[in-house]
Amino acid sequence: MKRAAAASPATGRTWAEVDLGAIASNLAAIRAHLDPAVRIMAVVKADGYGHGAVRVARAAVRAGSDWLGVATVGEGLALRAARITAPTLVLGPATRDEISDAVRAGLSLTIASADGVALLARTAQRRAVRVHLKVDTGMTRLGVGVAEAAKVARAATAAGLRLEGVFTHLACADEPGSEMTREQLTRFESMLPALRRRHPTLLVHAANSAGAILTPRSHYGMVRLGLAMYGLSPGAAARDRVTLRPVMRLWSRVVRVRRVQPGTAVSYGATYRVLRPTTIATVACGYADGYPRLAGLNGEVSLDGVRVHIAGRVCMDYLMLDAGDHAVQPGDAVELFGDVVSADDVAAWAHTISYEIVCGVGPRVPRVYLDRARRPTS
Repeated sequence: MKRAAAASPATGRTWAEVDLGAIASNLAAIRAHLDPAVRIMAVVKADGYGHGAVRVARAAVRAGSDWLGVATVGEGLALRAARITAPTLVLGPATRDEISDAVRAGLSLTIASADGVALLARTAQRRAVRVHLKVDTGMTRLGVGVAEAAKVARAATAAGLRLEGVFTHLACADEPGSEMTREQLTRFESMLPALRRRHPTLLVHAANSAGAILTPRSHYGMVRLGLAMYGLSPGAAARDRVTLRPVMRLWSRVVRVRRVQPGTAVSYGATYRVLRPTTIATVACGYADGYPRLAGLNGEVSLDGVRVHIAGRVCMDYLMLDAGDHAVQPGDAVELFGDVVSADDVAAWAHTISYEIVCGVGPRVPRVYLDRARRPTS
């Protein structure tokens, strides 16, 4: 049974429906795979993966999330400005100019290098700063090496920083039984005893969404949930283990309908020509709204619950549909992704990943939030 579109905002153009009830449902579904003692960090970086960081953070905390994760100090400060007080970790290193504001806001900061310890020590001036040590076990992106982890941790303590946690990031967690994941966890665990002897309450975390679902060994004291919390599966294997509800549905409206004859060209480059009498419906959504241009080559949308092909190249502000003999008229709602066509489908057509699809929904697209009863909220 298809769901009707939520009430659209006053613009009547393109909008994203964000189901906050699905956030709670997805957290509960994943928590069922965890030991009760394992904490959950809800990752709300990149404006909550395009869903709206403040609204998602509030929903996640209500649903029992213990921590919040952000990528930058600015993202953490935005949560504090919205009076969200849950423990929040800035997953990337802070710059010199950001540290004082971060400390005043009570954000936990990441140490990713020995230089980072020195910078925090100088800038914080022995004010209480909670830090998590990031260890590079094979991602080769950020973090101290395994061999230097204990030394950097001692330097942080000597500088007056409070070592609150230690973590790493898994490069291949979406691959079940990955040898790379086993090697990373073995490296990570090799340096944990020394840190735990000096810091017995240390919060240890490694698992992202894929690790939380597929690799119990990686759970430790906390898992960091990003993609799965938003109802998108980090791979086929994870999809078989847990049922998730998509949180975002992208909608737009038909603004023009025209019946055309065989041979009619559609969109830029005239690369699409109809082969039979058909209806071309113009939809008020384009790549400036976040619908990927590349997806138009093979993409489909849902019109009244029926998959309809995109006709020709996606434009900046519009895309066209080959609606055949479907009874379509201006004002009809079109689901660009959500229940019938998934963000994973769109990602496959665009040769990318679902992370990029939801994060790419543009700022000119209003978000319409639904409460647990699925009524629109402001």
